Amino acid sequence: MRRPLVTLAAAVALGASLPLAFHAGRTTERFRVASDRVCRGAAFVPAHIAPLPHFSEALRQDGRVRIVAIGSSSTEGVGASEPTDNYPSQLREMLDNALPVEAVEVVNLGVGGETSAETVARLREEIPRLGPDLVLWQVGANDGMKGVPPKRYEATLRDALRFLKHGDADVVLVGMQWTRRLAARPDYSAIRDATARVAREEDVTLVPRYEAMQQYSKATGREDFTGPDHVHLNDKGYRCLAEQIAATLSRAMDEKFAGRF
Repeated sequence: MRRPLVTLAAAVALGASLPLAFHAGRTTERFRVASDRVCRGAAFVPAHIAPLPHFSEALRQDGRVRIVAIGSSSTEGVGASEPTDNYPSQLREMLDNALPVEAVEVVNLGVGGETSAETVARLREEIPRLGPDLVLWQVGANDGMKGVPPKRYEATLRDALRFLKHGDADVVLVGMQWTRRLAARPDYSAIRDATARVAREEDVTLVPRYEAMQQYSKATGREDFTGPDHVHLNDKGYRCLAEQIAATLSRAMDEKFAGRF
């Protein structure tokens, strides 16, 4: 049985706990996101969001939508209380409740500790095999922490993005995390800058996780989105990341699906 149409933008918390409208049939209802589910950082969507033609076409077909989330520990879910608390699982739940399709599948290919070069080796094999409509690639953090030369990282990233863009899937990059300790490292900042540069030049959306975490910390005076190691996200951090990605996808679809979502 087909679900009622629900706006994806209303399925995520965009900033404060505000009433958001959604449409079910001919009626309009309103609800509030519970305070413990609110992530102020979710309001930080990219200034530029590239089109997602393959993902959009899958939505038009009104069938199954397959997303592959690939990356390192932030994708695998290191630090989450349960596997269902990692960001791909939480994102799947949000999209499944919001999108008028039969099913949303999010395949988690996160492997903790990987650099971009190690992820690319798997990406080249797994993405053609799985045939997703959208690839979410969380990238850069381990390269920055392990001292990978920025030029080498940039070449690896650029080459892999061109490989993905020649396939049948859209790609969105998920940026690096912010903590005060990581932000103080010049090598980490250099990789962050390289990621932004490649995303801009290759016209690929980059979810600004770093900026969201930084601004949340400034606004609250807390750094409570990571676990005891102050690197890996906790359940709240993963929830906020899932909301931020959902908000980004919502913006990408707004114009193409105006009146439908």
